[in-house]
Amino acid sequence: MCVCGLVSQAGFLVPLSGGVDSSSTACIVYSMCVLVCRAVQDGNSQVLEDVRRVVCDPSYRPQEPRELCGRVFTTCYMDSENSSEDTHNRAKELANQIGSTHMTINIELAVKGMLGIFSLVTGKLPSFRTNGGSDRENLALQNIQARIRMVLAYLFAQLSLWAQGRPGGLLVLGSANVDESLTGYFTKYDCSSADINPIGGISKTDLKSFLHYCVDHFQLHSLRGILAAPPTAELEPLMEGQVSQTDEKDMGMTYAELSVMGRLRKISKCGPYSMFCKLIHTWRETLSPTQVAVTVKHFFRRYSVNRHKMTTITPSYHAESYSPDDNRFDLRPFLYNTRWSLQFRCIDDEVSKMEEGDA
Repeated sequence: MCVCGLVSQAGFLVPLSGGVDSSSTACIVYSMCVLVCRAVQDGNSQVLEDVRRVVCDPSYRPQEPRELCGRVFTTCYMDSENSSEDTHNRAKELANQIGSTHMTINIELAVKGMLGIFSLVTGKLPSFRTNGGSDRENLALQNIQARIRMVLAYLFAQLSLWAQGRPGGLLVLGSANVDESLTGYFTKYDCSSADINPIGGISKTDLKSFLHYCVDHFQLHSLRGILAAPPTAELEPLMEGQVSQTDEKDMGMTYAELSVMGRLRKISKCGPYSMFCKLIHTWRETLSPTQVAVTVKHFFRRYSVNRHKMTTITPSYHAESYSPDDNRFDLRPFLYNTRWSLQFRCIDDEVSKMEEGDA
């Protein structure tokens, strides 16, 4: 008889994209396997009992982290015609190093099916911007891919173990960092949606530091290529086989800038004007007051326009006070006047005074 009962979660599933975020979630699971194996070797009977319950094997004893990872962790690379060979290889290499059960799932058939339904009803077929389509068409085509990935992630989480003749299901783990959540740089109900998001309260800069730690302490050398690659959603067509879309270009700011502004917004409770006043000193070596003003305004426009998405994000694990989780951690409104008329006018006045003083 299975020790885990009739209904159970027998592990985790992560859509592994070959980027920093999903790789961080994967490495958190692997680090858990390292700690579990260490505890079992140290004679912790409670940990051993818990592992046996999860894998539904009363005689199981984990031997080493990669072997345990293969029992409890499934990763999948969701391939489309916009995916590059580089990200495919990076995801596969990391999965091989940590020992997860890895799959490549081509989503193109599902994407074409969805577009076929739309075309059948409306008589129109949208195009990407690079193929002459409008911004609305371009965004809709990106969102289709992202949302189909969420549906497939849950399907495989529920039935992949069933297909192998194994009991239980898998808990879907998310991989959206706190910075992307803060500016709404994600699709509602896309593959960032999950049962729980281990990195939802962690900034991109801190995740990179964590991956550097994993390289040194777990010898996961495949992470070097992941850290060196420019972050990209890979939802737009490739240009001569190479990625043309990058996160920082789409967002209009760097992750380093975003992390600083996010902490000022959440922890220091800054609005547009007070944030500007702090950053003209912090960034005075690299940006002029006018450039700081433009960056702060852009951040708050994105923040306020996309704030409603916070009501739908996956519950996150919180290890510090920097988090945008609406109604759970950050109780500010999710509907704003996106013009910020008074605050932006105060910023403009301050910039004018500085420019007059320099003249």
